Amino acid sequence: MRLDKENTKQIIKIVVIAIVLLVALINIETVWNMFKGLLSIISPFIWGLAIAFILNIFMTIYENKFFALGKNKTKIKSGNHNKPIKRKSKFERGLSIILSIITIIAVITIILILIIPQFVDVIKNLISNIPNFLEITKEFAIDITKKVPEVNNFVQNIQIDTEALKGNIMNISKDVLDITINQVSNLVSNIFNFIISVVFAVYILANKEKLKLQAKKFIYARIDKEKADYIIKVSRLARDSFRSFLTGQAKEAVILGSLCALGMFILGIPYAGPIGALTAITAFIPIVGAFISGFIGAVLILAVDPIKALIFIIYIIVLQQIEGNLIYPHVVGKNIGLPSIWVLVAITIGGSLFGIMGMIIGLPILSIVYAIITENTNKMLKERKLEDEF
Repeated sequence: MRLDKENTKQIIKIVVIAIVLLVALINIETVWNMFKGLLSIISPFIWGLAIAFILNIFMTIYENKFFALGKNKTKIKSGNHNKPIKRKSKFERGLSIILSIITIIAVITIILILIIPQFVDVIKNLISNIPNFLEITKEFAIDITKKVPEVNNFVQNIQIDTEALKGNIMNISKDVLDITINQVSNLVSNIFNFIISVVFAVYILANKEKLKLQAKKFIYARIDKEKADYIIKVSRLARDSFRSFLTGQAKEAVILGSLCALGMFILGIPYAGPIGALTAITAFIPIVGAFISGFIGAVLILAVDPIKALIFIIYIIVLQQIEGNLIYPHVVGKNIGLPSIWVLVAITIGGSLFGIMGMIIGLPILSIVYAIITENTNKMLKERKLEDEF
């Protein structure tokens, strides 16, 4: 290699990067703490981007369905492709944003109205029925252990102080209340950050065409056109993949929640409505969401009817297997263009590395990688004139 000016710059750059990485590895704990601090500072804006992404789905629907195309549009000149970018008027855009926010708030409110009152009644019944449940359990144990006199005598001598039990439950509730009060300051801080996130999201949506154009100018001004085109292409692929993922996840949640409630109703299991709604909500956590709702549902049903609780556990396990191996891979995987086997791979690897968040973001990320690799593979086969062989 000839050591000219350009090569010297590249060598210096590599050496500097290597030194920075080495220092970062030596002081990994400090670097990690700095990273977490920075992440905490910018987290409202990250959440703002996420909120804007979700609101944009509804906003686009309102703009395209409720407002006539071609009316009240302004144009922003695009320097890269010499094509005007059509933009909705401020009135249409503002009204669409407001309708999108109202839609999400309405959906959340309806879900809470359907779930919270019933769960409050369930928890009250659970607390009041704990002594009766323990007595039933004791009698059941006595019947089972009649053939073993020593065990039978031990079980019969067990005394349940229901008043003390209720008192302990009340003490626990008081401790929980004290902890809740101590977290009020954190709640206020989170509310403030949430308001910042929503404001940031609204600003992004109100100016999304302008921001998109600025981002393109920034990329094309600093990177050669071929690489810039590829970055834009991957960005669009990521956008479409995440949008399809959310759509598929919503479909899967509705299907799973409906199947759970319907099955419980047919089997005569109590609380079919609220547990079905809870199952739909937790379904946004891939694969393990059904187990979370199943555990909570089993605890609630247990206080009313232990046999029905056992039937529910068996049913939710069967339903989870159907969901994990049939519904989820086909509904969500089909939406993001990912074969079923790779859906399971993405969930497994993402969950192992980053927990629940890894499961959620693993699918759309793997779908992007899968699409890029598939496209590059087909391109290479075409260049070698081998596409007809497969």
